[in-house]
Amino acid sequence: METTAERTLDVPVDRVPERTGGQPDGRPGERSRGAQGAVMMVRAANVRRIDALFQAMETDFLLREQFITGPSRILTEYLDVPPVTAPQALLTDRLVYTVFANPRLVRWLQDYIHEHTDRVPTGAAFLTDFCAATVSHGGEDVVAALLEGCAAETGIHGLTEDLLHYFVNLHAAHTLCGDERARPDGEAAREGTAIEPRGITPLTSITWTTWIRTTQVEEVHAIGTDFAPPYVTVTLDGLARYAVELRARGAFRLG
Repeated sequence: METTAERTLDVPVDRVPERTGGQPDGRPGERSRGAQGAVMMVRAANVRRIDALFQAMETDFLLREQFITGPSRILTEYLDVPPVTAPQALLTDRLVYTVFANPRLVRWLQDYIHEHTDRVPTGAAFLTDFCAATVSHGGEDVVAALLEGCAAETGIHGLTEDLLHYFVNLHAAHTLCGDERARPDGEAAREGTAIEPRGITPLTSITWTTWIRTTQVEEVHAIGTDFAPPYVTVTLDGLARYAVELRARGAFRLG
């Protein structure tokens, strides 16, 4: 039986372009290869740390809730990236929530990654495609979050290309190898979230005053079981449900 530790993913090396006509040490070509190697080492470490984080969150309820209610802070604590300030975390988290509260955009993200399992797109290419998808899939809340970040001159921090590499690698590995615990109803789960707010958590001007945990297993999932193994989807589904609750309570409204 596969253990949790054995599920750590490796990073493909096809992102480092090969060069021909080798040059002596110290020349620009050698320095360029050295820089690419350094980037690869940092990316490999970050991808491994992201996977370790999701493995830990599968069974650690408190850590999972910390991530769900503050994803950018938790990610930057685990990764080799500069920490985010409180204003930066607020705007970055809002962007994450607006994406996960939009079932059509979540579905697009999963399909997009599936279409790029042979090669991870660059950050610029992904942003171009993501902006087009946001417009096509009714992402007004996403646009508002981006505009607020620009107006505040705070920007969006903590979301790096390493995350894109991680999910492309994860999906490729899950597609090729499968997961022993994956449910057989993956195709049904592909249709999107259809998640509705529970309406059981009163919202004050600051935050929820209570959080009531339900014991029943909910059948609707934001993340298709064909996209990622259960140790990842348990957290991403929770993130989507929280985002839907925030949207229902008007947390994304401007002003």
